[in-house]
Order: sequence, then C-alpha cells, then structure tokens
Amino acid sequence: MAFAEEAAAEEKGVERIQVTGSRIRRSELTAVTPIIEISAQEFAISGNLNIEQKLAELPSTLPSFGPSSNNPGDGTATVDLRGLGTSRTLVMVNGRRWVPSNQSGVVDLNTIPASLIENVEIITGGASAVYGSDAIGGVVNFKMKDDFEGVEISTLYDVTTEGDAEKFNLDLTMGGNFADDRGNAVLYVGYSKRESLFQGDRDFASVALTEGDGELVAGGSSGIPGTRVFGGPTLISGPNAGSSLGRFNQDGSGNTFTGADRFNYAPDNFLQLPQERLTMNAFSHFYINDETRIYSELSFIRNEVPQELAPTPAFTTIEVNPNSAFFGADVQEAMLASGDLNAAGNYEMFVGRRMVENGSRQSIDTRDAMRLLVGIDGYINDDWSYDVYYSRSQMDQSNLLNNDVSASRFKQALLTNDAATECTDTSGGCVPINIFGEGNISDAAVNFVNVGASNVTTLKQEVFMATVSGALPFTFPGAEESAGIVFGYEKRQDESSFRPDEFLAAGDVLGFNAGLPTVGKYSSSEIFTEFSLPLLSGKEFAEDLSFWGAARYADYSNIGAVSSFAAALNWAPTDWISTRIGFQSAVRAPNVAELFQGSANGFPGASDPCSVGGYQAGVTSDALCISSGVAADQVGVFTQANSQIEGSFGGNSELQEESSDTFTVGIVVQPFEGLDFTIDYFSIEIEDAISSYGVNNTLNVCYNIVKDAGHETCQNITRRADGNVDIVQSLNANIASIETAGVDFNITYNAELDFGLFDSGSDLNIQFRSTFLEKSDFVPIVGLPTEYECAGYYGNTCGAPQPDFQANTRVNWTNGDLTLSALFRYIGSTEDDQLMVDNTLKASDLVVSEIDAAIYVDLSASYLVNENLNVNFGIKNVFDEEPTALGDSQSQANTFPETYDVIGPRVFLSASYTFN
Repeated sequence: MAFAEEAAAEEKGVERIQVTGSRIRRSELTAVTPIIEISAQEFAISGNLNIEQKLAELPSTLPSFGPSSNNPGDGTATVDLRGLGTSRTLVMVNGRRWVPSNQSGVVDLNTIPASLIENVEIITGGASAVYGSDAIGGVVNFKMKDDFEGVEISTLYDVTTEGDAEKFNLDLTMGGNFADDRGNAVLYVGYSKRESLFQGDRDFASVALTEGDGELVAGGSSGIPGTRVFGGPTLISGPNAGSSLGRFNQDGSGNTFTGADRFNYAPDNFLQLPQERLTMNAFSHFYINDETRIYSELSFIRNEVPQELAPTPAFTTIEVNPNSAFFGADVQEAMLASGDLNAAGNYEMFVGRRMVENGSRQSIDTRDAMRLLVGIDGYINDDWSYDVYYSRSQMDQSNLLNNDVSASRFKQALLTNDAATECTDTSGGCVPINIFGEGNISDAAVNFVNVGASNVTTLKQEVFMATVSGALPFTFPGAEESAGIVFGYEKRQDESSFRPDEFLAAGDVLGFNAGLPTVGKYSSSEIFTEFSLPLLSGKEFAEDLSFWGAARYADYSNIGAVSSFAAALNWAPTDWISTRIGFQSAVRAPNVAELFQGSANGFPGASDPCSVGGYQAGVTSDALCISSGVAADQVGVFTQANSQIEGSFGGNSELQEESSDTFTVGIVVQPFEGLDFTIDYFSIEIEDAISSYGVNNTLNVCYNIVKDAGHETCQNITRRADGNVDIVQSLNANIASIETAGVDFNITYNAELDFGLFDSGSDLNIQFRSTFLEKSDFVPIVGLPTEYECAGYYGNTCGAPQPDFQANTRVNWTNGDLTLSALFRYIGSTEDDQLMVDNTLKASDLVVSEIDAAIYVDLSASYLVNENLNVNFGIKNVFDEEPTALGDSQSQANTFPETYDVIGPRVFLSASYTFN
C-alpha cells in the first residue's frame, strides 16, 4: 500500500499480518507451515519478566538455559524448538536477525524486552530456504512495537510465597508522530533486577541426592574438605591399620573413606540466578513520500548474570614429602613402606580436595550488546515493492572468574621441607599449604593459590539484505488472485573472538574448565526466491488451491556452495476446512565455535569400560585395556577414581554443513465462527549433524566396539600411571544424525456470552496447544550400532525430559474492563533413559525410574481501571507442584530446573499507565 492507502485502510479497520515462515503476506490459518502465535497480552497476564519462561511453556519447545541454569549454564536464556538444539533455532526481531550472544550464534532472549513485544510468531520446522542457515529447528520472530504515541510507564514486582527470589521490572516507553504524521519515533528504556535464591533455601534441593540401596540418599562429591586420597597406601598402624588411606583427619592422621564423607555442594549453588539488566531501544520511520519510507532501529542491552558454585574441587596428582610434618605418624609410615617413592624420595598420589577455605567459585558474565539497523522500503508501482536494509550487531562479554585455584601453585605449595615450614621451591613467595585435614589451610596459603580470571568475548555480525516482491501479471485459469513472488539477496558476515585469561588458557586452573582462544570468521552471499501460486478458488471442492515454493542458494567462505528449497500445497475443499502438505530441504552452516573453538576442558560423567563399574565381560577388550595402561590384574576390577572424566573438546575447521528434510501435513478446521482447530504432523531428519564423540562414546567405541588401538577413538584416550583415564580428546565432526516426529493439536475457541458481572455480556477465549511426540532419535556416530530413542525419556543420555505428550490451556474470561485468566500446563511422565540404553534393566532395578506427570495452574486477573491505567495480578504454580526428586539422572538441583518449577508459588503485581 502507498502511505495514503495505508492510512485509509487503518480507518476501515483493515489489517494484514505477515506471518513467520514466509515473506509473502498471508493469514495465520492458511500459512504454508504450522504457526504458533503469542500475543503481548499473554506476556502481561502471565507475569513473565523473562521471555524464555513463556516460550518454555510451549509443548513444541524443549526448555533450555534460563534463570535456574547455574551449572550447567552461561548466564544466557535461550529457546530450543523441537529439542533439536539452540543453535538450530533462528531467533529474529521484526523478521531480521538479532544480536548473537555467544560464538555459536545463539541469541540471548535476555536482550529482548518483553514489555515491548507486540506478538511472537513461531514456525516449528525447517525454514532455511526462507530465512537462511540456523533455521533447521524453526524460527522465533519477535514483532516489536514500533509505532507508538504517548508515554507509557509499566512496572512489575514478583515474589514467592516464602518472601524470597524477588523480581522487579520498570519500563518507560515514549513515542510520537512528527512531520504531519509522516514519521514516528519510539524510545524505550527498561530496567529489571532478579534476586538470587540458593538451593539450600529449598528443602528438596538442599542436599545433593544420589541413589543408595533402594532409596535416595545424601550424595555429593568425593572432593572433600579433609582431602580424599584415591588408591592410597595401606595404613600399618593406628585405628585403621590394614585399610587403605582414604582421607585425613584434622591432625593429619589417616582414615578410611565412606559415602557418608562426601561433600554436599548443593547449598552453595544458585537455584535462581541473580540478574540485572538495562535495555534501551529506539525505533523510527519516516515517509519521504507516499511510496517511500526510511526506517531505523537502535538497541543497547547490558545484562549481568552471576553464577555461583561450591568451592573448588581440586582433583589432581600431587607430589609430597612423606616426612612432612603435615602428616600424622601413621601416614608417614604407610608412605615410606609403600615402595612407591619416586627418584627424589617423594610420594605421588591422586587427591580430591574441596577448597572451602578459598570461598565459593563465582562466574560473573556481563554482556553489552549493540545493534544498529537502517533501511528503506517502498512501492515501485501498485504491484511491486522493495525493502533494503543494513544492520550491524556487536556483543562484548566479560567473564570474571573468582576464587579459583592455580594448579601449579597448589602443587608447588604441597611439596615442603620436613618441618612443613617452607616450600621446596620458594619462587613466587610460595607458602606451604596443608590440605591434609579439614580447616587446615592458612589465610596466607589461600592467598598464594587463589587466582581469578578475566576472559573477553567479542562478537560482530553484519547483514545486508535487499528484497523485491510483488504480483505477477497473470492468473491461472480458475483462480481469482495473481501469483505472488519475492526475489532477494543477502550478504552476511559473522566473526568473533574469545580471549581467555592466561591461567585459563594455560590450563592452570582447578575449579573452572580450561580453554584456549577461539578466533574466526566466515561470510556468505545468498540469493533466494519465494512464490505463491493460486491455482483454483471459489470452485466446487476447491474453495482454494494454491502452491507455495521457496529456494535459496548460498556461497559460504568456508564450506562453499549450499542450497535449500521448500514446497507446499494448500487445499481448501470448502470455506471451513483446509489441508496443507509441505516438504523442506534445509541446511545449517557450522558456526564460529564449532569451527574454531580452542580446546576447552570439561568433566562430564562417564564410565571407564576397563573399571569394575564399566566392564562388560565378553564385550570389553581385556587386551586393549592392558595395552593402554591398565594392570592385567586390575582389568574389570579397579574402582574408577571419579565418576567424572576429563575431556578436551574443540573446533574443527574442516566441518561441512548439516542438512535436513522436514515433512509436514496438516488440516485446519473452522466448523463455525469462533472455533478453529489444527492438526499437524511433522517429521524432521538431520544428517551430517555436527557433534563430537564425547568422553563416554569415545571410551565405549574404543574398548567395546572397534577394539582397535589404531582407531581414532583409542588414539584420543590417555591414562594415568595408576590406570585411570587421564583425559579424552574429542573434536567436532559431521558424524551424527537426529530425527524427531510428532503431532501438534491446537484448538482456539471464542464466544460471546450473555452474562457478566457489570450488567453486560462477556467474552470467553480458550486456547489449547498440545504436542504428541512420536520420535526423538539421536545417533551420535552414524555407522555404529548406537541409537538413542529419547521420546518419553530423560537422563544422562537424553538430557532434559521429552514427554510423549505435553499440553497447555489458556482460558480468558473478559467482562468489560476485567479479565480473569487461568493457565493449565501438563507435562507428561518420562522414564529414566537407563531403561532405554540397557534393555536388560527393569524399572524395579532403579531407585527412581520415572518422573511423574506434572500439572501447573496459574491464575491471574487484569483490570482496566480507566483508559490510562491497567493492573495485572496473578499467582503462578498455585498448588505448589514440586518436581520429582532424582538421584544420579538429574541435570542440577535434584531435577531438571528449566522443565519443572523449582521455586514454588509466586505472586506478581504489574501495572501500566499511559499518558496520552
């Protein structure tokens, strides 16, 4: 429309909405692929200060990082459509790419202000042909308010019924027209703050649970304040004579180690991460003439999210003087009699020491994100329009790590003279450190080994896009509308750098994962087209028949040329029923992190096949265990030193693109005015998925499957002198495949009712969304017989629960200025994936074999006090639904805190006031 025509249309109440999934304008129920829409009212009436919490409630998403993601977590909030991974979900604002938050290109939803959202449109399927790489799982598009007049102040306060974990938000939006209403400018400033909550503040999370003899028992870490010794010498004298040295008493004498000695790290971890956020946005547009408009968007976001972990668990091999006064006489005697002294006369042992004297570890992430976009759009003639824009985004992240321990200084300070008054190596002002007994470390020793780290990440993205769209000058016989088509060109460049602190880069840290610099960039030049062809309309058994298609060709600087295409057929035999069937072939290019990540160390849970806990008689290769460093009489006998095994993970510049096929078929039924329901089947298959062997798979493939010392998996395993695995190397590779399938069933009902509270009628709105998950399969290494079928499971293999059925229902009743609302959310039960991995295992063999179904009820009310003031009040999780307590098969806090409510009932009050 021209400017004058657009104004006339507004006067007539005409509105046309562009729905995500296509750049051709169409209404929602005739979209070529399944669409979900979330209105601004939904955010306001649900009291969600953070966007990811609302998206996580949708049945089609798998909850990802959010306000309770402490460990694991990175201070961001993300969305994961269909459970295919956050890097396979493309997040856009106003149909354009937004500021990336990390080197994987994932958008931090903390940078998008909830109170500025007009609506959210979600397509849950491959959309690379329309929007480019990263859209294999789907697209989340946030439409922002950019045409506002007046001043609006809004605020929100949220607190639990226990009076903690507060959230506060204050927003100011100002806007107005200028130049005889040919232009509009909007300025938004928002501030939000979220207070911390520790796991120790909630009973179910205050103790780290593990699986005992038929019940959940207090677990924790073998890294203890009194120092755990693995494979220690046999005590000869004292009350524990004849036993192996397992830990130290406070006086330095020896003792045995039992499960009761484990350290409870839970209370020191956040259950709700604190957050402080400042957001500023400016939107403007100006019509140069009736056909031409210029527009701009400017954003700045500062977001600070700390994480806090229990004190450093120092797991490392140390060398000590057996005559040191730090040791009791029984320990000195055992070391000297062991026959294991090295050439220098010192004793070496592997220990786990919880450095409580050093304080809790802190990781403070501060992200400053900026984005500038300028563009021009307009109409060439009555049938053709254009849109050209350029955007530049930059994110600077500083990551401060506090209260870590230097590995080199730790080892230096442990090797002392006989009197334990001086380090053998006195360089750097070394102070002897006494870890042999709880509470024995002096302040001076703490100051010597304590280190912090300051790491900096910079991300830059530039996008230039030009599109021309219009109607072709012909119609098909039997069709009333002409064909629509879009042509476009996109140029994009992504670059980033991660510069770690010297301690982190050198691996000289014990409490945080080591990492090397990651620097890289790539660019792409892409051309694309999209068309919609009306074939028949207004005919018998063909009220509407149309064909849609899209194609994209991209030339990447690193992987070369790739292409995507999509096609769909919409058929409406009558005006109240329509069907849609579509196929999309999509691609995802590897991101900077996957390509160029420097080696970073992690400590995942893993089982050594050569140890008693992982050995499989007749399957595990004894000869390979022995040749790799395990003593012959210890194969399948020795106890693994730690349930976590160190892995070194890194990028691979030789990666190629992932490819996927998405098939959808659905039906839309509108039997009468006010009611519609949709049923859509989806199937997504991803090949050449980027993954890594990982620690567990590397060990399993080497010792149980290929059993060949020359295979790359075996070459990537290094063992210590005592036979335990030291480290496993694992780089990214195009080795995996992923497949998911299911059915979405959604209902919307609107009705005008004759009764009400204020001598007037009322309106009822019911919206039901559900997903039946048929399949969620993951093959970590294509060609090997390992396949994980995760639909209906959770755990250490499948991760977050993936129920067979999820649903939520929103019921709104509006009577005049009052709206009462209820949200009912159902998460189906899931089973521990150990039952899927090992089909000989029975549910009765596990302490907790299943997470029960969860039902959450949220109640809220909205009242328009007058034309300027609107107030919202609500209670979330009214019935205090608590998560099923888990032992070893958990993510954190004895559950999966992004899937299930871990805070308890919350009460919120929000209000907005508009000055006209």
